[in-house]
Amino acid sequence: MTESPGDEPRSALFARIRQMVDGRGADIRQHLNGNALRLEFADQQRILINLDARTNNVWLAARTGGIEFVHHAGIWRAHDQSELFARLNEAIDLAIASDPRNARAPAAQAMPAVAPTRTAGKNHMLRNVAIATLAAALAFWSAQRLGKPPASRPATAHTPTLSLNQLHYPCEGALPANGNVSIFPASRMPVGGADDPEVTLKNDHPHPVLLILTAAASAVPSLSVLVHAGQAAAVHLPAGRYDMMFSVGDNWCNPRNGFSEGHLLKFDQPLTVQAGKPVQVAMQASGSGIADLQVLVHAFHPAVSAPPPDYTGDGRMQVTRHADGHFYLPGNIDDTPIVFMLDTDSPVTSISSGLARQAGIRNCKAIQPAAANTPAAGCIALVPHMRLGHFALENITVAVLPDTETNLLGTNVLRNFQVSQHDSQLLIGRR
Repeated sequence: MTESPGDEPRSALFARIRQMVDGRGADIRQHLNGNALRLEFADQQRILINLDARTNNVWLAARTGGIEFVHHAGIWRAHDQSELFARLNEAIDLAIASDPRNARAPAAQAMPAVAPTRTAGKNHMLRNVAIATLAAALAFWSAQRLGKPPASRPATAHTPTLSLNQLHYPCEGALPANGNVSIFPASRMPVGGADDPEVTLKNDHPHPVLLILTAAASAVPSLSVLVHAGQAAAVHLPAGRYDMMFSVGDNWCNPRNGFSEGHLLKFDQPLTVQAGKPVQVAMQASGSGIADLQVLVHAFHPAVSAPPPDYTGDGRMQVTRHADGHFYLPGNIDDTPIVFMLDTDSPVTSISSGLARQAGIRNCKAIQPAAANTPAAGCIALVPHMRLGHFALENITVAVLPDTETNLLGTNVLRNFQVSQHDSQLLIGRR
């Protein structure tokens, strides 16, 4: 059977898929919206099939990740030569086998009353036995194929559940430069507008990472951004919600599929970009494996290059207000340089967790969260030596916060000084 766009338009393609799903005899809810068909299972698993109307390529996204199928010679095939309907069958098999609820039959619909027959009852019983046998066989097959079920990882606001997809794509060249952005024509996404919010990507993972963004509830990529290990990159995105996938590895393939090692990770929570609010996506290692990736998304305040202060004849430090309306003061924690933003409303000086690592801060007591079963907001540490301009300080308490990039100078440090302000000038001297 051929699958050319002319022989099988969108409606016929989805009709064939729906017929295949209905033939399973399982309670799989189907939602068709334009060029996207969503399959929902009893345990909340989802499979999304999205047809790109321009290229007639198909994206299949499941719990195990996403994969693109290119139409060629009458068949949709992926880069590993697998065929669309075979891979969809496999994804449905795994979903049914992963939870007994997914194998249950659909709720019976109202039918005209008829006299029951022994044959109908027997056939109904045989069908139930067949479904149960099929579910058991699929569970056994899945266990043999996967070796053992992956350890569950509780999803939190800062540590999303990620899932692994093994891909076998051929590499197509050398690794592009850090920050390389690829925009896929099918998405028609306007990217790079000066007024669009900036999304900063920071890669603290030991391997390069490719971020693949899709429109919310779509499996078709809109763009991808490559970030080398230990580096950062930025892209301006229109306000909206985006789904994120990550490819991690060393052997580069292409900007649409990532790396050949086959580590394609699906982030369960969308990236929300709001007008006027920069966002940072921080990628970190969560274990020793190449696919052990942790993603943190939070508001981002870019580092400010503060002008050097002036010093008066009596030793006071004179600081000029920055164009953004704040005062920034240079300093050091041990030998690590730092720029503080003055914050008279903050009782305790706070620094980012990245700066704390650079400064070698190890002994940090966790701050208890306000609610149970939520991650700690940060920790409290004692800094033996700190400098603010040319003033030396000792044994200063600081809060180390994992979700900030702005280092705040609080009143626990300012109380050691006499501070006065004259228009846009701030004078700081010893008490």
